[in-house]
Amino acid sequence: MKYLKYYITPVLSPIIIIGIMLGGHWMWLGFVELLVVMIIGDSILGEDTSQPEYKSPWMIELPLHLALPIIISILISFAWSTGGGAADFLGIGAILSQFINYDFIGARNSSIWSDYIGGIVSVGFIVAGYGTNVAHELTHRVKDKLAMFEGRWLLSVSCNADFAIEHVYGHHVTVGTDEDPATAKKGENVYSFAIRSAILGHFSAWRLEIKRLHKKGISIVSIQNRIFTGYLMSILWISLFYIAGGYFGVILFLAQAGIAKFILEIVNYMEHYGLSRKPGQSIKPEHSWNTNQIMSGIVLFSLTRHSAHHEKSMVKFWKLAPYKNAPQMPYGYLTTLFICLIPPLWYSVITPRLTDWEAKYLAKG
Repeated sequence: MKYLKYYITPVLSPIIIIGIMLGGHWMWLGFVELLVVMIIGDSILGEDTSQPEYKSPWMIELPLHLALPIIISILISFAWSTGGGAADFLGIGAILSQFINYDFIGARNSSIWSDYIGGIVSVGFIVAGYGTNVAHELTHRVKDKLAMFEGRWLLSVSCNADFAIEHVYGHHVTVGTDEDPATAKKGENVYSFAIRSAILGHFSAWRLEIKRLHKKGISIVSIQNRIFTGYLMSILWISLFYIAGGYFGVILFLAQAGIAKFILEIVNYMEHYGLSRKPGQSIKPEHSWNTNQIMSGIVLFSLTRHSAHHEKSMVKFWKLAPYKNAPQMPYGYLTTLFICLIPPLWYSVITPRLTDWEAKYLAKG
């Protein structure tokens, strides 16, 4: 079970494709599935602070490498759903109708705007929760070319390939300081933070990439500029959706990308909210909010053990320590995420914990 549990995300992800292909209200299926699995799962299963050994690491790594083909499949099905009339992108509807007695094109054409919102939310959440999260793990492996290739393509789905630069070389150096766009300040709400973090984080990625190119004597206008190649990767996705559904397809692609990016920023917000660090001070477990909720840890490949991740950022997810004494989030990741969306509720939940943290750590500097 210690291996099989990490296959929950790749096994359940195709349910989103089923919902999209069935059309209508079924397009909400993926989002509902996520709510049930994560929120109810966390509440029932509780916490796990164990650190098992894995004698066959490839078995626990495989779900990471399944992310890209699964996300590509989900995006292709979503692109198909944006077509209208007799349009059948890649002949997907006709192919499926040969095996299943269901009018896929008719069901798609009868979908209304609220159904497509369900599709946008479902796809956006899986792109963030599986795609971006796995990309986060893989792009820390800076010397592994395959991992970087997969990670950057996964990030391109949310038009966020610059994350591989800013997060690894920016955030992990400046976390907790005023220099870090991805550290939320005490009293800052999630909406203003998301805008600030997205804009300043992108600028920071540009600065870091320009510095790297200058150091190597490479022109900024070059195919070796990872910001430019990131743009091109996302443009390819936009082109795919335009071919499938015209401008409607482009709008839906950008909408799911926006949802995925916003989810990433909410996660940034709740992982470091109010936890400050002086420049030059060592990055320690107390500079990240942590949680050991079982289902969140399984679905998100131990992103939840964020205190250990920031202490030793190159350690693979299955080796991260639980750090029971680190600052603890009030709930699992998805529940905490929704609480963040209501600032007064978030402040009422997090302020007592932050006050305790300040009393324990702030005076020490």
